[in-house]
Amino acid sequence: MTGKTHMAVGIATGLALSTGKPLREQLILLTASAIGSLVPDLDHPKSKLNQRILVFKNRIFKVLSYLIIGVGLIYLGSALEDIVFKILGIALMLTGISSHRGFTHSLLGFFLFSSIVQIYSIRFDLNEIYIGFNIGYILHLVMDFFTPQGIQLFFPLTENISSPITIKTNGEGENLIFIGSSFYSIYFLVQLIR
Repeated sequence: MTGKTHMAVGIATGLALSTGKPLREQLILLTASAIGSLVPDLDHPKSKLNQRILVFKNRIFKVLSYLIIGVGLIYLGSALEDIVFKILGIALMLTGISSHRGFTHSLLGFFLFSSIVQIYSIRFDLNEIYIGFNIGYILHLVMDFFTPQGIQLFFPLTENISSPITIKTNGEGENLIFIGSSFYSIYFLVQLIR
């Protein structure tokens, strides 16, 4: 699936989950679900987030960037005795060397990134970040599971797996998901304004 569809589904789900919550919590949950829906594609140099992060949008630069940042974070985590920096450093190094739909599309990738978000959500008492991030991330994995390329759910042990029923990336099925999610979000926002 494309980044716009992942984000549309993440936002629509964030809006649905935030119903009835105070505005601050709604905004936090919505933002976290949108970001969570994009994080798994950090393994692709031309993903939505990497368009903002990487200077050069190619595989070699992605690998070098994430390896250097990862080593720096591990060093910083050791100096500060902070496990979060170490976990993030390891996760980014694995993201750098992973092919698309590998580590970041696996249970291991989800666990590492989710753990980082959980630690910070506890430290700052922002449970909505953890909920929104996890929902966005999980929905990304589910959606990519339904593509013909599938995901490497049990990285590094297996090849990609996919659903017997698939939706072609940028195909009619994905376009329907994007349009449906977008209309739901617009409808929800109109109801919120009333």
